[in-house]
Amino acid sequence: MNKVQLIRRIAAELNASQTSIKPVVEQILQQIHIALSEGEKIFLPQFGTFELRYHLAKTGRNPQTGEAIEIDGYNQPSFKASTTLKLQINR
Repeated sequence: MNKVQLIRRIAAELNASQTSIKPVVEQILQQIHIALSEGEKIFLPQFGTFELRYHLAKTGRNPQTGEAIEIDGYNQPSFKASTTLKLQINR
């Protein structure tokens, strides 16, 4: 499912127009982006948690030359599904 399909499905479920639902969906996604960029954890009960996971800096190798290179540490967004969501999916 992509964003357009999600908007269509929500609009049909709520008997609303897609044009009225689209800004709401986009605002939700934007707020998740903002919160993650500020280092916040987003907990949505019965759905899951969005958070950042930090990957430490490490030494890698250039496969062509074999030269050691330093790979910087970085934050990566992650999602952990709630127990409720996992149970609902696996029914």
